[in-house]
Amino acid sequence: MTMHTHNSPRHILITGASGGLGRALAQAYAGPGTRLTLWGRNAERLAELERECRAKSASTRIILQDVRALPECRDLLARLDEERPVDLAFLSAGVSSGALPGGSLEPVEDACRTLEVNALAAINMLAFLLERMRERASGHLVCISSLAALYPLAGSPAYCASKAALASFARAVRSAGAGQGPRISIVYPGYVDTPMSRRLDGPQPLRISAEAAAALIRDRLEAGSDNIVFPRLLALGIRCLHLLPQPLADFFADRFGFTIRPDAESPAADKTSAAGEK
Repeated sequence: MTMHTHNSPRHILITGASGGLGRALAQAYAGPGTRLTLWGRNAERLAELERECRAKSASTRIILQDVRALPECRDLLARLDEERPVDLAFLSAGVSSGALPGGSLEPVEDACRTLEVNALAAINMLAFLLERMRERASGHLVCISSLAALYPLAGSPAYCASKAALASFARAVRSAGAGQGPRISIVYPGYVDTPMSRRLDGPQPLRISAEAAAALIRDRLEAGSDNIVFPRLLALGIRCLHLLPQPLADFFADRFGFTIRPDAESPAADKTSAAGEK
């Protein structure tokens, strides 16, 4: 099954391209006849990725922009889509936060930033691109949610909420626009080996590489799947939690509890670093 919507080269937008899964998706789709727009915030990593994609004969463009700047992002998307209509967009920019090593709750600043990036910013771009794609009755939007959207975990309240919000919004607009042209797919990955997941201290059952996750996503999208959930065994276990009484469900969920080391933007980062130096 092909994803060409016309005879001109495909235009694929990937947000979060300087991160683990976004980078792997760019590498998976890079090839002759493909235009890749690589959207992220790390100029050095994006430049390296651009060289790798060009080595596979893909044409590329880099956009350095924080997705939290909502009006600026819409303006950029409008110009980008006017230059060459976006055929396929991966909304994969994301951050994580959660309970800190030592058991402290995630700082409120981290919780708000996680919701801003993973939910509000993604929904902003999804809604804008959806409107553009509906005008031409073509296009494909892929939202990267998470298995964390399926059950609220004590270790990452804001992350779970943000991914659930994105998935819920995408499902709703997909139902509202059924048969109107643009295709909307939602991906619910489990643990993927990325720089973000390496900050997690705790069990990561059935974790796979970013490259394997990107290949799986591409294969299932090309096979026509619009709800991509993996690994299925872990997803089944999470869904079973909803069949149990709440105390029992929380008991089992706690067996896989974890903490998350803060990233560089967290107000807890300096404290954690200082504690580690003692």
